Amino acid sequence: MIKKLYSTALLAFALVYIVPAQAQQTTPPPPGPAPKIELGEYKHFTLKNGLKVYVVENHKQPVVSMSLVLDRDPILEGDKAGYVQAAGQMMRTGTTNRTKDQFDEQVDFIGADLGFSSTGFNASALKKHLPTLLDLTTDALLHPKFTQEELDKVKKQMKSSLAQQKENPDAIASRTRNMVLYGKNHPYGELMTEETVDNFTLQDIQSYYDTYYRPNIGYLAVVGDVTPKEMKKLLKKSLQKWEKGNVQEMNFDLPQQPAQTQVVIVDRPSAVQSSLVLTNPADLKPGAPDAVAASLMNNILGGGMDSRLFKNLRETHGYTYGAYSSVNNDEILGRFNANANVRNAVTDSAVVEFMSELNKIRNERVSDEELRDAKAYIMGSFGRGLENPATVAVYAINIARYGLPEDYYTNYLKKVEAVTAEDVQRVAQKYINPDKMYVLAVGNASEIADKLIKFDKDDSAIAYYSATGEKVDRAAMGVPAGLTAEQVIADYIKAIGGQANIEKLKDISITSNASIQGMTLVFKQQQKGNDKFAVQVLMNNNPMQRVIINGDKGKMEAPMQGMNKELTAEELQTQKLEANLFPTLQYGKLGIKTKLTGMEKVDGKDAYAVEVTLPSGQKATHYFAKDTGLRLKEVNNLETPQGVITQTKSYSDYKEVSGVKFPYVVETVVGPQTIKAEVQNIEVNKNLPDDTFKM
Repeated sequence: MIKKLYSTALLAFALVYIVPAQAQQTTPPPPGPAPKIELGEYKHFTLKNGLKVYVVENHKQPVVSMSLVLDRDPILEGDKAGYVQAAGQMMRTGTTNRTKDQFDEQVDFIGADLGFSSTGFNASALKKHLPTLLDLTTDALLHPKFTQEELDKVKKQMKSSLAQQKENPDAIASRTRNMVLYGKNHPYGELMTEETVDNFTLQDIQSYYDTYYRPNIGYLAVVGDVTPKEMKKLLKKSLQKWEKGNVQEMNFDLPQQPAQTQVVIVDRPSAVQSSLVLTNPADLKPGAPDAVAASLMNNILGGGMDSRLFKNLRETHGYTYGAYSSVNNDEILGRFNANANVRNAVTDSAVVEFMSELNKIRNERVSDEELRDAKAYIMGSFGRGLENPATVAVYAINIARYGLPEDYYTNYLKKVEAVTAEDVQRVAQKYINPDKMYVLAVGNASEIADKLIKFDKDDSAIAYYSATGEKVDRAAMGVPAGLTAEQVIADYIKAIGGQANIEKLKDISITSNASIQGMTLVFKQQQKGNDKFAVQVLMNNNPMQRVIINGDKGKMEAPMQGMNKELTAEELQTQKLEANLFPTLQYGKLGIKTKLTGMEKVDGKDAYAVEVTLPSGQKATHYFAKDTGLRLKEVNNLETPQGVITQTKSYSDYKEVSGVKFPYVVETVVGPQTIKAEVQNIEVNKNLPDDTFKM
């Protein structure tokens, strides 16, 4: 039987320093025998409907926690990818007995936590509220009410998350890695898009619930201030109407390992660094004989800040903030993964060092010190984990789900202690394949492709993908000979109405609305000529931020933060470009340079990428549709103490006002935050008074 994806984050490797007791001591004493593990007691019983329950008593605190896992096979969602996730979210949006607000109020009233997913729930509350918690959990579990209104909200949230992922290099790398490893026609490799989210319906949600929310594939862990006898009585009463059902087992063809190392690039012309992933399939099952040795091997290689990869790429070469690796086990097919974010200029050098370390751990025996320290860390982490009673329940369920020996966890430390340096080398050779892996880079192809092609075993066969998973023919995406950035910008000016019509607009006022975390934002933008700007942001009708620019002076106010400051020359230049509705007309005057760097897919459309460089050296990339000439997107890479943060603005729904086209929807993504502003009103040539821009 093929189970759902099971990935375990491997323990981070930490080097344990042993201080010698005497100056002449040069080697630490030999380690003692692995300590005996007392896992703690649990009781197991099965209800008539097939639900398997594991109870761990813990009377130290008056709290009870419950966790349900539905052990189903992975689901291929096809052109409705996302409906399984949506079904999980909608389990908590009201029942036939309670509206969502009523349900939320009652959960909050008893101070409980209750959350659902597509494969179960987690619930906890004080012991005295256990009957109420069970009543609420059972109501959501057995009587969910799926409504179109709530589905629309969930879809909106999912699309917002997708918009963020499209601009996040690490998210793009993760999605693309899964796609190339498993294929789009495998549950682990298929991609959710805005189109697939639009495709699924309320009936799909209901069908998922009716099919998979069945007790006979469920494992329920109960931990806390309760006895097994007491819990059995409560569950028999509350879940007696939860009926078992036939849940079909699914089988999928195993993805094939690449015959030879292949380079995969997702082109992002605006990127100043590359998100690197080196990966290959790994046939490692949960609890397999090699699992412990593989965990130790990975800790030495890339499990933390004292690992080989981290020391090499960060400390020795300064290529990255951090480099890591993992070995994920899974009942279908796991994977080996190594990753880092590196500067464009050293992308190929970083791959060289990755490959060097991967080959080294395969070809050379790890030192006794490295192995000893890795064992010490894993043993310590395992012991600390047992301090949490919930761990006992999880281990008991794992034994049942994956068919592990009853003493698997009792003897876990003995398994750790028994691993030899030869075992580490053997599993490295088995699960890491430098000659048969994908070298994936999300970055500026024009700067990194020529450097990375040497790692591709099939010369000139780099595979290119878009950020949304479409295979890209880079040759077909080439820029026409002779085309320049100046021509692209000239076509854009013509597309929005032409310079003559733009210059007829003596003043412009735009009001837009947006919402963020349930709060309403109003943007008021005013422009007079090319040197007077006023931008104001109101939150729930209260002034949040205001920027005024008048000639060669500027000021920024943020009443909520108590900020009132004059803009520096560099800030003034940046804000002028932000505030100006038609900055492209001022590039020459402001000393701004442009360069046509290539083409990219933007929401499925072919777009020219134009790099814009300010006199300060700050760069941004603007994307202009090949067919219409309109600007579709703008990407800025902002340097911060935490590294580079990408800010993206997308422009759509162009409408004509007085002969000039304006984007009526502007969506801004910064990190995890998305703000979608929709224009409510545009007024032009209203003879705005100069006092509007008074400093």
